[in-house]
Amino acid sequence: MAEKQDWGREAPAQEVWARVEAAGTPGWRHELASWWQGVSGKGVLFHEGDLEADSLVIGPRPLVVSGSVRLKGLLEDGHAADHTLLVVLGDLEVENVATFSAMFIAGNVRIRGLLFGDSYGDDVFRVGGGLKARALVEQHHHLRVDGPLDVDVLVGDKLTATEKPRKKLEPHEALLPGAFTVEDEDEGDVTDSTVDKKGLLAKLRAGQPLLADTRLGPVEKAIAAVKEKAARGEKATRLGLAQKKLKAIPEEVFSLTGLESLTLDTNDIAEISPRIGELRALKSLSLESLPLTTLPVELCRLPALKKLSLRYCNNLTRLPDAFGELEALEELYLDAMALEGFPEVLTRLPRLKKLWFWRFFKTTPGRVQLLVDGLGRMPKLTHAGFFQGELSALPGGLAPLARLKQFKLGLDRVPEPEVKRLEAALPPGRLHVGH
Repeated sequence: MAEKQDWGREAPAQEVWARVEAAGTPGWRHELASWWQGVSGKGVLFHEGDLEADSLVIGPRPLVVSGSVRLKGLLEDGHAADHTLLVVLGDLEVENVATFSAMFIAGNVRIRGLLFGDSYGDDVFRVGGGLKARALVEQHHHLRVDGPLDVDVLVGDKLTATEKPRKKLEPHEALLPGAFTVEDEDEGDVTDSTVDKKGLLAKLRAGQPLLADTRLGPVEKAIAAVKEKAARGEKATRLGLAQKKLKAIPEEVFSLTGLESLTLDTNDIAEISPRIGELRALKSLSLESLPLTTLPVELCRLPALKKLSLRYCNNLTRLPDAFGELEALEELYLDAMALEGFPEVLTRLPRLKKLWFWRFFKTTPGRVQLLVDGLGRMPKLTHAGFFQGELSALPGGLAPLARLKQFKLGLDRVPEPEVKRLEAALPPGRLHVGH
């Protein structure tokens, strides 16, 4: 860290502003002017020429460097003040940057690692020239670049530039563990995360590695991991591609013929490729929250498929006739709101034991009666349930449920008398209330 006396002499703001006015672009100077008035009233520190140091912390006094800044390590601001200001009239070359207030660089910026910007949307990192960096991690912090952009990865949304980073990734896709917090997982795979500010800063200040290998995107990385396991002779049977912004199943997936479990939840996949039929070892398939309107015949003929989830598939109003050919299917999750009625094709499934219906919102007792009656026409069925939503009344005929080994009622609200009536309709111990 540069000692305070190395930063420069104290100078009146008006004197230094005369030097600033000759630098940068008009837009750069205009944005800087509003910041300047707010923080320079008690004078500024002015460094004549280039500034070279191991690291540098900015604050509480504004610092203006007439030349370039070159640091071996970390540039950080926000020290001992809510708002700090760094103005560099030349270029900036640094290992990493952690900014929580305002930095204005008139020339070009080269960051060998990452720039971490975190504020409440009021602060800015403004570059008059171009910006080169491995990664930009933006947490409600404005990043504005007037010149060319050479950036591998962006985590965040507030980057304004004429060009775009090569990739936009989630925290868990771009950062190493310790720099992000897991928000959601699917069978061990992280699907949602947030930046861990304290963890990330601790790693930055300690000079520890922060960036994951981003040469491959998250989809390519997941597929490559399965291939690598198979190449080593290890069992590679699972592939999780949930929340990957996919519009189609990647073609490489269909070469993974040893896959037993595939998760594609919450993508923009409106059509399942017929090539899904090539995954003949597939035992579990999750297609939740996909905009599907139908399923291909090839999916309906997967010989080993035991478990299938179609929850939250809002556009899938009916199941195709070929669905009855899923001879190994034992467990099925369906969206009760989307279906036009009880899918009769389910009665042709020879091994279906568990059938779960999800989403009961503004569902009439008559519509629920269709589901109950349908469950009664499935002789192999042992477990069923209604989950998520509410019902003001259960249907009148509950007898078809009596033959089940267990019926689960996992709705958010059902009047207690209706629950009691359902309990009375089933043999003792068959009703389970809750998820």
